[in-house]
Amino acid sequence: MSSQIFHCPVCGHALGADYTPEELRLSFEICDCCGCEYGYSDNVQYFDAWVAEGCKWFSPRKRPSGWELDSQRAHMVRPWPKRAGPPGHAKS
Repeated sequence: MSSQIFHCPVCGHALGADYTPEELRLSFEICDCCGCEYGYSDNVQYFDAWVAEGCKWFSPRKRPSGWELDSQRAHMVRPWPKRAGPPGHAKS
């Protein structure tokens, strides 16, 4: 059974739906908070760059009033979900 992800793995922002790790990566959706494009920039390096640039909201109009990064960070996905191998590839 696959685990479900309810928050952006990069910044912890609520997704509004639940996904398996592969469903989220294949969605190529963009997080309203950090701007991560799932399946492309969902990695630790993106998070580090986002923090270095001041954790600015990608869609500032969608930032909730009273938003606090520390509360949101509690929902970040660590360790990062493993990527599935190519079709037909056995996972080890």
